[in-house]
Amino acid sequence: MVNWKSWIWPGLAAVACLTALAMWFRADIIEADLRKRALLALEPHQGWVQLSVRGRDLRLTGLAPDEPSRAKALEIVQALYGVRVVNNASGLLPLELPYRLLAEKTEHGVTLSGFVPNEATRKQVIADLTAMLPGIALLDQMKLARGAPDHLTELADFGLAAFSWFSTGVVEISDTVVKVSGQALNPEDHEAVLSALAAPLPAGGTLGDVEITPASVTEGYGWSAEIDAQGINLAGYAPSPEVRQQIVDAAMSVRSGVKVVDGMRFAAGVPVGVDWLAASSEAMSVLSHLAEGRASIRGNVLDLSGQAATSDDFRKVQQILDDGFSSGLVLGTADIGIVAVSPFEWSASRSDAGLVLDGFVPGEATRARLAEIAGLKFGALTIEDRQKTANGAPKEFETAVLAALQALSRLDDDAEVRVNGRKVIVRGEVLNPAALQVVKQAMAEDLPQGYEADTQVAVRPVPEDVLDSASCQRRLDQLTGANSVLFDTAQANIQPHSHGFLDHIAFAASQCGNIRLEISGHTDSDGAEDANLDLSERRAASVIEFLVEAGVEADRLSAIGYGEARPVADNGTSTGKTANRRIEFRVLK
Repeated sequence: MVNWKSWIWPGLAAVACLTALAMWFRADIIEADLRKRALLALEPHQGWVQLSVRGRDLRLTGLAPDEPSRAKALEIVQALYGVRVVNNASGLLPLELPYRLLAEKTEHGVTLSGFVPNEATRKQVIADLTAMLPGIALLDQMKLARGAPDHLTELADFGLAAFSWFSTGVVEISDTVVKVSGQALNPEDHEAVLSALAAPLPAGGTLGDVEITPASVTEGYGWSAEIDAQGINLAGYAPSPEVRQQIVDAAMSVRSGVKVVDGMRFAAGVPVGVDWLAASSEAMSVLSHLAEGRASIRGNVLDLSGQAATSDDFRKVQQILDDGFSSGLVLGTADIGIVAVSPFEWSASRSDAGLVLDGFVPGEATRARLAEIAGLKFGALTIEDRQKTANGAPKEFETAVLAALQALSRLDDDAEVRVNGRKVIVRGEVLNPAALQVVKQAMAEDLPQGYEADTQVAVRPVPEDVLDSASCQRRLDQLTGANSVLFDTAQANIQPHSHGFLDHIAFAASQCGNIRLEISGHTDSDGAEDANLDLSERRAASVIEFLVEAGVEADRLSAIGYGEARPVADNGTSTGKTANRRIEFRVLK
């Protein structure tokens, strides 16, 4: 009979082994399934979690970016089906205050250091930087830490964008403050990065220090300014923002209210020995006297062209150029003219304070000649010369001005003449009807062809109050003390320069009622005594003839010549001789 025990025990052992083996394989499948499902649940936002599974028990390790993330990870795994126990052995990343992220661009590539809150942020920063600078070598030294500001990735992108225009540079984010420094690749990039950094930052961010070193221009470092009626245009290079702003300020001070267009760019490379701010200021000191023109600096050479606004401005430009430059500049070319004025206008006005000559004349010789002739016509009357030279005078302009000046000499105080282009305007009062006729006739007949006259002249009435003898003599002495009668050399012909002076003598004589006057002629000692006596008598007679035509009664006047017998100064000097050649007016008792 077979022993059944010898058969059953081996079978039971085999079944037990197979059962244990099956349970072991089943446990491994359960653990793998739990792990898989846990990682899938954690993956979107909890990539920091490290997970181990034993049966249906889970153990969490790793460093969470913050306490809410840590709690969320625990909540996720505890909610998984089949999990029996969760052992939370995770911790928190170290806290960084302030929270810093640093990027440095060198010739070898970009190094990222500092901190990011998680791996997702790390990947995003690297991806964005790679997109900005394709192919650049990248060294990642960033670490994980808590305390990151909101929008860290956006702040990083804002700052890192500057690397596109830098040869080397540093971007630092400290909490929400973005600091940027670097070397511009070229002058255009300097402007571009400044423009980019002027854009609004991501929410909560602020821009800190910005330090951009200009690109270096080794050849052709230059600057220019152009001025016209619309304003001043600046171009070329400035070595720093401070110098650039000072140049703009200097341009704005050239003229009140001038519009300045700043087209300058930043660049290093100022020529050795040149003070760039002083150089541009000296160039603009010339422009301040130009109606239109250009100043350009190339290296240390200044070139100038344009039109001076007036003759005074032209002289000032010449003085600036004659004095030279203290900034290190040397003068290259200077093509400066005088702007053509339209309408071309000149004026002379007479008052008890004196004579004012104003407006434009075609040249310095004309200006000096008119001032000299005015002195002959108005004697010791104070003359204020405001005349300026300019281009644009119409043909025979000086002839028309001389005619106007002669007309003014026949007028009393508060009178004016004006030559505007080809129109001559005369306004005021003459002192007698004969002068009125002469002025009107001269304006109608003596002006150059093409000129027209606007004559608004009347006769000033003689005051009703009659001067006594003493007052009459004082008035005559006052007039002769300020002017004198001019004659042609060795002749008795009265020069037209003195007609206005004699008009005033006639007007004073008319105020003296019936008082009789002696007009005496005197000469210097040159020539024969008899000839001088005859000349003095004829000159006195010519004056009486003029006064009679001006309205003074002939029977009130008597002429006498004294020749050289009554000198008032030394005939040994030219000044003394001039004083001795005179006409005197004396009240007769």
